[in-house]
Amino acid sequence: MRMSCCGTEWVGPDRAHCCRRFGGCGAVFDDAELWDAHRTRGVCVGDPRELGLVPTRNGIWLRALDATR
Repeated sequence: MRMSCCGTEWVGPDRAHCCRRFGGCGAVFDDAELWDAHRTRGVCVGDPRELGLVPTRNGIWLRALDATR
């Protein structure tokens, strides 16, 4: 399932998007747990790499261990 919001597109309804319309950065995370780690106290903590995440070719941020599978 193709999804889109605020100029960002991704595939998969289980992804978690940090929406720019609500003060987010526009990043798309592999799941809600990663999104929660990225948004503390209602603001983005910064570059997802600071949380040890890596981007896929399509720009989805996921755990580094997941990227090696």
